Amino acid sequence: MNDPENQRARVSGHDIDLDVDGHLRHADAWSEALAECLARQDGVVLEPLHWWVIHFVRAHQRDYGMPPLMRTIVSEMRRQTDCDDASSRTLYRLFPDGPVRMACRYAGLPRPESCI
Repeated sequence: MNDPENQRARVSGHDIDLDVDGHLRHADAWSEALAECLARQDGVVLEPLHWWVIHFVRAHQRDYGMPPLMRTIVSEMRRQTDCDDASSRTLYRLFPDGPVRMACRYAGLPRPESCI
């Protein structure tokens, strides 16, 4: 029987504990391979702009103790990338089930408090 409180992802032969929302229970278990595994489970292929968002979210969490708001990601995407259409619409194309929540999940961060 599957216990939703004890989800796991298998990465490189290791089981990684996830919470009920599919986020890492232990942030130090994060790796790019785990991000790829979680994305693959969601049917998402991580491309360079995905990775930019994931690394931006991790850096913002490290620097400010919280994930960025979507408008912050869009603003910095316009400044820091060559994306022609840096917008919330682009973020939803990259992360269709909620850009900040999915980016945090792939980045090994807890579910943002602002996500319902």
